[in-house]
This record gives sequence, C-alpha cells and structure tokens, in this order.
Amino acid sequence: MVRRHKEEEIAGIIEFEGRGSQDPVLLEWLADHRSRNGGKIRVSQGGKGTRVMFSKAADMAFWQQRSDQLAKPRKSA
Repeated sequence: MVRRHKEEEIAGIIEFEGRGSQDPVLLEWLADHRSRNGGKIRVSQGGKGTRVMFSKAADMAFWQQRSDQLAKPRKSA
C-alpha cells in the first residue's frame, strides 16, 4: 500500500521581520488564534524573521491587520 502525502492549501505567508519564534507578541497571537480557530497555521523561521503560513485568507488578513497596527507606533516614534 502506498501512502500519499496530503498537500494542505496555503492561502498566504506573512514574515515578521526581526521577530523570533519565541517573541512574546507572536506567542500571544498564536495562543489567541488557537483558542478561537483551532490552530490551522504553521510557524517557521524565515530569512529575516518568523514566517507564519495560513490556510485561510481571512486568518491571514486578520494577522496582517494586527501586524500593521503594531508597526504604526514604531514608525511615529
């Protein structure tokens, strides 16, 4: 019998530059995501920071919005 690897669909990837996988903000977001959605995301180390891969476009949009809000105060300082 041959087992086939099921390919998961990926809606998109966001890379958080300068943040490690143990960053407190990312860990908080992951815990919140898992409590609401069941945790259908993958986290890995990217070239410039932590990469988060999403299976739903709505989840990716939500995380992108959070990321943008977090980056705004840093730019105005």
